[in-house]
Amino acid sequence: MFERGRWAEAEVELRQALAIQPDHPEWLFNLGIVLESGGRDLQARDVFERAADLAPDQIELVASAAMACARLGESDRALHWLDRVLKIDPANEDAHARRIEMLASKGSHDEAETAFYLAELSMDQPSGLCLLEVSVSLIARGQYRRAGWCLREAMRLEPGLPRIRLRLAEVHASTGQTERALQLCGREVREDPANLEALSLYASLLEKAGRLIEAIEVVRRMLDFDPASVSGHERFARLLIQLGHDEQALVELQLVRKLDPEHQGIDLALGEIQWRLEHHGLARISLQRAYERCCDQIATMDADVAELVRLATLLLKADLSSEAVVLLESVCEQGDVELEHLLLLARARYSSGDCRGGMILSRRVLRRTGGRCIMSIHNLAMGAMERGRDRIARAWIRRGLELSPSDQGLRRIRLRLWLRRMKQMCGFRAGGTRT
Repeated sequence: MFERGRWAEAEVELRQALAIQPDHPEWLFNLGIVLESGGRDLQARDVFERAADLAPDQIELVASAAMACARLGESDRALHWLDRVLKIDPANEDAHARRIEMLASKGSHDEAETAFYLAELSMDQPSGLCLLEVSVSLIARGQYRRAGWCLREAMRLEPGLPRIRLRLAEVHASTGQTERALQLCGREVREDPANLEALSLYASLLEKAGRLIEAIEVVRRMLDFDPASVSGHERFARLLIQLGHDEQALVELQLVRKLDPEHQGIDLALGEIQWRLEHHGLARISLQRAYERCCDQIATMDADVAELVRLATLLLKADLSSEAVVLLESVCEQGDVELEHLLLLARARYSSGDCRGGMILSRRVLRRTGGRCIMSIHNLAMGAMERGRDRIARAWIRRGLELSPSDQGLRRIRLRLWLRRMKQMCGFRAGGTRT
């Protein structure tokens, strides 16, 4: 039944056999394979572990439990079973390699390197597979020179190892050797056109090299193999934006939102491109959704400062100044505040009608810049004029023009003050005749 792909029937027969003899490890092992083939990984793991407990000296059964845990990302459980494999066979190359991989995946890179050296001592000759796995740990730590040596040595020992050219391409890309990385990745793609990992890296390298048309073609190939890939459609949209094809990019971003409404940053990306295409009503809706999501992230201390500033800037353009104030205040509460963030918050406060709050921030900026920020002086002059404090406004204008005599903004404020004074001197009253 299993060989014919009739997994459900094979499972029924195996369970009937196990109902009669429940402690038969080989039958449990076969049941685990059937469950795994049907995509029921959690159940398969439990069955493999039962089989391994019943036959602790059978490498195949213990190793199957380790691999099942590894597939589920359960590093600690996988390491437990791998240690048991190595107790049975201390020179088991695959177990050593998987052990290095599991330690690296949980961020225990020093332990992963130690496991590599122990593997080298336990085996009669160097292992290309272990060299490949320890290189992944070295890449994660930014030790590209050592990783490159490991990968070249692994390639010399076992040229046919999967992923080895991709890892070496990553090393070359990280050390600025983009052309060499492209050659290796391109070769991998030609030999295995359906390798999505290789296609993804190749597209990234082409984008980095500025070869956007070729990158788009590679992403299209990725989407042919996986049409529902959220990351693929998002990348496609980003490339289209770089080429100036905003309308097509908007379609891709809308598809991303349909596939994954909770996708990180999708509402912000949609709002940005909708505003650029002058779909202002839709842009405000998207930006409002992005703002609400950011507020949730701020509450859980999980917000990205760069994204908050980017969104706040768009909110200001969309006349959503009060929302921009909330985001920028959270940015400015986080340790050392950048000057541009203070300037943006001051602008948001002025735009939201909080003139006093804007003036307080403008003075703060002036203190940090030694009194030389023309934008803050301009805002202080405007704020004073709007509050009817013309004498203070003129003082700010004089100070600003001393620093920048040709500043047109300050000159326009000075003209407005002069006109207002003339009207007052001429007895101008609201509702009177204007000449």
